[in-house]
Amino acid sequence: MNRREWLKSMSALAVGAIAGPSLLAVFDAHAASLKPETKPQFFTPAQYSLVGAVSDIVIPRTDTPGAVDAGVPLFVDQMFKAVYTKADQKRYLAAMAAFDKAGGKPFLQLDEAERKALVTRLHAEALAAPRGGQLTPAADFVLMSKKLAMLGFFLSEPGCTQVLQYDPVPGAWKADIPLADAGNGRAWAVETELKI
Repeated sequence: MNRREWLKSMSALAVGAIAGPSLLAVFDAHAASLKPETKPQFFTPAQYSLVGAVSDIVIPRTDTPGAVDAGVPLFVDQMFKAVYTKADQKRYLAAMAAFDKAGGKPFLQLDEAERKALVTRLHAEALAAPRGGQLTPAADFVLMSKKLAMLGFFLSEPGCTQVLQYDPVPGAWKADIPLADAGNGRAWAVETELKI
């Protein structure tokens, strides 16, 4: 191992040490949301319904399952219970409260077209904001909810197997083939240098 390889290894180790626990917490939240006995533990029933309604607008059911079918609201609940800091939890709940008032009456009392129009308008507002700029809390809620809905959906089985391309066993095993059919016609080589 030379100096460059050692530095790469140490950098990867440092990134892994920092990102590993967060990534594991995301996977834990996803796994917890899949258990049939899991109930919302962070959101109140009204907040949970609101998250579900927004997730359904972000990823609606089409010829494939939508966000609600994939269990995204429960995933979001588990993320806030187990992964996010108290400050992030507080920010999301404050943004949710602002969002709930942004339509003139509680979001769940709006009809379907009004809900979709509000989410679309606030999403456009969030995207139009300058990078690093301050969003309104309602637009911030839509953007955070969208990111969480997409993360939860594409971690779910329906998202992975019915929306993304899915090949459970990539690279089929072909036992006895001519060398010319394997890659570029060359045999594989491995590094065999051993230093002690």
